[in-house]
Amino acid sequence: MDYVKGYNQTEIDFVLNIFDTDREKAIREFIKHINKDDDDKCLVIQKKQRITDEDAKKIIRELCKIENATDLQNFEKVKRNLYLKDMRINYGLSIRQIERLTGISRGIIQRI
Repeated sequence: MDYVKGYNQTEIDFVLNIFDTDREKAIREFIKHINKDDDDKCLVIQKKQRITDEDAKKIIRELCKIENATDLQNFEKVKRNLYLKDMRINYGLSIRQIERLTGISRGIIQRI
């Protein structure tokens, strides 16, 4: 708000005193500090790669050893749920994608 509205509410002396009690020297040290290169390792969040429906169908068919993704509906509940969990966790398929391709309701997939 100080910069935008000109309120002068920020206590800059507190920060400058960390660098030096002499104000001019503190300002020089502060500027040096903020301009120095560092080797900080920061968290880089990777953008998730979306899996196409065609690739997802192939994953489902190969993983479950079925001809059509909708055939998963006919599996025993425990076995079906294991496959659904595997698709989500290990293969990165989304809940909506699995729902769309298998015909299994989103509620069932979310609860797994």
